[in-house]
Amino acid sequence: MTLLSIIPTPDIYQARRILCIQPHYDDNDIGAGGTLALLHDRGAEIIYLTVTDDLMGVLDISLSGEAATHQLRHEQVRAGKIIGVSQHHWLNYPDAGAYDYYELRREIIRTIRLVKPDLLFAPDPWLAYEAHRDHVLTGQAAAEATTLYSLPRLPSDPEVDAAYIPHEVLGIALYYTNAPNTIVNISPVHEKKEEAVRCYQSQFSDEDMARLLMFLDAKEHIAAEGCKFPLAEGLKVMHPLQLHCGL
Repeated sequence: MTLLSIIPTPDIYQARRILCIQPHYDDNDIGAGGTLALLHDRGAEIIYLTVTDDLMGVLDISLSGEAATHQLRHEQVRAGKIIGVSQHHWLNYPDAGAYDYYELRREIIRTIRLVKPDLLFAPDPWLAYEAHRDHVLTGQAAAEATTLYSLPRLPSDPEVDAAYIPHEVLGIALYYTNAPNTIVNISPVHEKKEEAVRCYQSQFSDEDMARLLMFLDAKEHIAAEGCKFPLAEGLKVMHPLQLHCGL
């Protein structure tokens, strides 16, 4: 008997509603856009929750915060239509700024109870040498929320909590990971991912966008090594029980 036979890795293809929690406007698409487009094509509903306002990376410093936000959201909605995103939620915490971890966790739990996903996506907060605290905080809060969302004595929002009917979250899929246990063939949807990533013009010069796409292509070829398809995304997919006490 193995631990995997007791708590098997969740099957992401069983998910019908997926909540994708990202620190910045483009992370879901860069880190897992191919997988999400594929799951949408297979019938899953895709919902995005963006943690920060993502303003620090906007290249045009002449734009006001309001104008930059409008541009970022326009780009995200355009990209979302390509991937198949049905809903966007924004928390507007300060990009690369100070915000409270427990408040973030509460907001994620609130959103889980509100939209009732059966699978979560988020960046891997345990990626070696990840220096950006937005990524670490978002990934950790999402992972912890995956284990705590069903506790009735843990409050999020009075109205949401009062209306919440308990449901099951299968697990969480962590992208930007060095420890994948699920390899997804994104070859059929690679062009969709690239088209979605190209929507994010506010924070990338033409040269930087070309470099990003080249880097992603290389990563996707590496992820598919040993497989019968050319391009893949690697995910660390975990059952909620695996996120506490090493179960």
